[in-house]
Amino acid sequence: MTANQLEPEESTGEQSRLRVVGGTMTGSAGPVRPRLPEASRPSEPVPIWLAVLQATPCEAQRNGENHAVRWNWVSGRALYTNAGRDAEHIEPLGVRLLGGHTMAVYWMPGDTAYTVEMYRQTGLCA
Repeated sequence: MTANQLEPEESTGEQSRLRVVGGTMTGSAGPVRPRLPEASRPSEPVPIWLAVLQATPCEAQRNGENHAVRWNWVSGRALYTNAGRDAEHIEPLGVRLLGGHTMAVYWMPGDTAYTVEMYRQTGLCA
């Protein structure tokens, strides 16, 4: 047996356990090859301001209910669209976002704070 293989330990009346001893897993059905992670294509590095924004728990509050804000990264801006009809209050940014509107957040080099812009969706189909 080579080092770092997985093989079943002796059963002690409980469910059998695997221990690390090599590169393949073995069990009652024979060797099982571990799945390798899929190759990922290189992505652009995330700017530090966006990493901070994503790490900050932003919530949208609407009609007494809260839900997490999920940011979309597009052309150097973090975007969030209020898909509902009612206005939402976005915390901790303190922004009121009307239903169907999109908020863009970005940081310009040399600035000391985020820039927040709101856009009204146009051309939506019913």
